[in-house]
Amino acid sequence: MKIIRSDLFLFLLAFLMDFCTGLISFAVPLKAIEMGATALELGLIGTASMLNFSIACTFTGKLADKYNRQHLMAMASGMMVITFCLIFVATNYWLLLIGAALGWGLLALFWPSLQATLAENRSRPQLVRTLSTFNIFWTIGFMLGPLTGGYLYLIAPSFLFGTAIVGMGILAVIIFSFRYSAAIIPDRNYIDPKVHTQFEIKKFRWIAWTASFSAFFIMGTLNNQFPKLADFLSIQPDLLGLLLAIPRFIQMIVMFLVRYSLWWQFRLKPLIIPQFAAIIGMILLATQDSPFILGIAFGTVGLLVGSAFAASQFYSFFQEKQKGEKGARNEMIIGIGQLSSPLAGGFVAELIGLRMPYILCTIIVIAGILVEYRWYKKPGKVSTD
Repeated sequence: MKIIRSDLFLFLLAFLMDFCTGLISFAVPLKAIEMGATALELGLIGTASMLNFSIACTFTGKLADKYNRQHLMAMASGMMVITFCLIFVATNYWLLLIGAALGWGLLALFWPSLQATLAENRSRPQLVRTLSTFNIFWTIGFMLGPLTGGYLYLIAPSFLFGTAIVGMGILAVIIFSFRYSAAIIPDRNYIDPKVHTQFEIKKFRWIAWTASFSAFFIMGTLNNQFPKLADFLSIQPDLLGLLLAIPRFIQMIVMFLVRYSLWWQFRLKPLIIPQFAAIIGMILLATQDSPFILGIAFGTVGLLVGSAFAASQFYSFFQEKQKGEKGARNEMIIGIGQLSSPLAGGFVAELIGLRMPYILCTIIVIAGILVEYRWYKKPGKVSTD
């Protein structure tokens, strides 16, 4: 078995995984709508999927610290081929829900293992550069998933599902065929200008986790509820795919900029400002019909997701020994955000209207900002902005 000593191997695995899951996450709501699913039933699919993911994360983080991480990733990708096939052949709503839930549960085995592997034995600048590059790769994958999926779905839904199944199969074969061994280059010239206390790290970790919850609450709403609104507005699948790709594109730009700077760390404003931008975006989604304006609104979500995820990921791994466990907890909070939004959004959409989920997102972000400010003002020695 060939040994690979380059982080590019793991970056490519991340890209391929999120490209395939991006295709499926785009296709599932459309297939459910064709089956006659209501907004509430669409929300139930998203909630069941992320609930399974979040529950699984409570166990898989410990597994990633105890067992061979590459073996865990190989198992997850191989089993996801089966779940993708189940989603493809599903003939009713409940089989579709079960397949989606099983697939997203397996993601909890894959992502903590991959991230913990990348975070091992890195200095602070190395950690930022490595995780940022990783984030760029998986973001491109998830951006191209819906973007490609929109055109494939217009040709034939089977093209989309076939591409995802074959891609996931290729990923499983690659992981089974090669062995990764990190090539760590000591950063002897770097000295951290400030020693950060565990209190300070924990404080900003919780602030970032709260912002990340809000960010992925919105993303869960867009992925699961916006297709219903798009159908009402007569937005075609290719344009829908483009709109859903916009947040990932903006997110990728943010993560690219983060890679070259440390100034955003242990400061509040870089997390708060994107949340205010997202509030404006949600108001636009709740009131506007123009695809151009909707695209701007989607862009504000990408700004928030990019900044919040980069921060929550950094604080989860920085000076942390149990990287698998903390990485899984970070993913679990993201999962909780995404599991709570589809069902809540579906409920208010059915009860009040298809625009109401975005008002709900506005309320969630405002509440999150208030919680983060309370965390920031918690007594203790921290950096000032």
